Amino acid sequence: MKKWLIWCLTVLAMVCLIPGIALNAKAADFIYTYCFVCTQQRNCEILGYIKADSTKHRIHIKCLVCGRENSIIYGNLSYHTGGTETPTCITGKTCALCGAKYGILGHDWGAWTPNGNGTHTGSCTRCSEVKTASCTGGTATCRAKAVCEVCGGEYGEKDPNNHALVQHAAKAPTCTEKGWNAYETCSRCDHTTYAELPALNHDFVQHAAKAPTCTEKGWNAYETCSRCDYTTYAEQPALNHALVNHNAKAPTCTEIGWNAYKTCSRCDYTTYAELPALNHDLVNHDAQAPTCTEIGWNAYKTCSRCDYTTYAELPALNHDYQAVTVEPTCETDGYTVFTCSRCKDSYTADPTDKLGHQFGAWSPNGTGSQSADCLRQGCAHTGSTDCRKFTFRTAEGETLTFCPVCGQAENAVQLEMIEAATAWPLSGSLSAEDVTARTNGEYLSVAFETAGSLTRPTGRVRLALPAGLLEGKTLVRIAPDGTQTEMPFETKRGKIILTLDFVNSELPVMLFRLVPQTAAL
Repeated sequence: MKKWLIWCLTVLAMVCLIPGIALNAKAADFIYTYCFVCTQQRNCEILGYIKADSTKHRIHIKCLVCGRENSIIYGNLSYHTGGTETPTCITGKTCALCGAKYGILGHDWGAWTPNGNGTHTGSCTRCSEVKTASCTGGTATCRAKAVCEVCGGEYGEKDPNNHALVQHAAKAPTCTEKGWNAYETCSRCDHTTYAELPALNHDFVQHAAKAPTCTEKGWNAYETCSRCDYTTYAEQPALNHALVNHNAKAPTCTEIGWNAYKTCSRCDYTTYAELPALNHDLVNHDAQAPTCTEIGWNAYKTCSRCDYTTYAELPALNHDYQAVTVEPTCETDGYTVFTCSRCKDSYTADPTDKLGHQFGAWSPNGTGSQSADCLRQGCAHTGSTDCRKFTFRTAEGETLTFCPVCGQAENAVQLEMIEAATAWPLSGSLSAEDVTARTNGEYLSVAFETAGSLTRPTGRVRLALPAGLLEGKTLVRIAPDGTQTEMPFETKRGKIILTLDFVNSELPVMLFRLVPQTAAL
């Protein structure tokens, strides 16, 4: 109890010491409010009240925890209250808590009347007070004076510089229209900063003509303006395509193809679409070795769709013929047999005629025939043929009948073969070169025979005989009718050579007499 009393007396003393604090606060008045020191709600003791303004006062408090004092506005407790006076225009009531005057009514001037001289006058509706004051407020403009915000009357002078400005954007001049810079006008008067900019006229640009194409329009030469959209441009429509039809081409193994397509004769338009090459459809083929007569090849490939091939021909080897010669004989032809060493193929070539018998001297058989052995080696043939006899008159009443081939004479000594006799033609033909010259020392017969048969030359023949045959003798030709003519001859290199003329001769034989030079004809 003593402590509580001491605390109350202390608070009362502090309240009395604070200037302007009403001392009529009741002891032990408390409020529950926020303490800024404790930073939370606390019970605070009210120490007194201090005037804040004409309607409120501040409450002077002290925190019962930390002891910090403060003055606050606290809701309805802060409004002035109490007092018994009647408020007037200039006086009011006295607050029972803080002692401040409050509730003064103030003058109610009612409507103010302008005086036309920059002042206005008003009378209070509650008292007899009259007041004159200068007009205030409002703003003078270029068209009107300022209007007092109290009495509503005009006062002062117009302000020629106070325009209601309207901003206007600049407009650049064009080729055909004038323009202006940004400017201002007044919505109340004719004030303006407008300044006209003349039209620029066109700045022409020349444009070359462009011919229309199949897909693009064209135009003639024209003009435009570099500053505006002026133009003499006149469009020429596109021509459209002049289409040309093209046939399709099927692709091959090595070449591309295409479907039927169209192109334009004027431009590069096309519906061409390439079809890729098919590539080869390969077929394998076995190798075949060449032979003597047939070609061969290595293993190769062909295409089933085209003529592609890797075929490479190996030429035929040709025959490797080995020659074996078969010599001709008297009665059989000769030839050469060629036989291939690889395939055994053979053929016969280079034929040579059979030699025919090379008969030696013909001998009479005593039966009107004659025979002779073949002189060729290995031939044992003996030929036989009938004698062909000729009769010549040798003298008056005398004849000589003989065979010029075997030399048999009927009324004379046998005519023997002259082995060294040779003959060759000067004209005409000499069908047989086997000259048969025979003599018995008195007569000389000359004929031409082959295999025992006589042949007659058709022209002139040269005859060569051993020179010793006519040594010491004269050669006389005997005609079949007995006419005898001396035969000239020449001697060369141990031979006597004479010319026999068979052109007009009917016989294939000539007969000569060997006449000793001392004997008369």
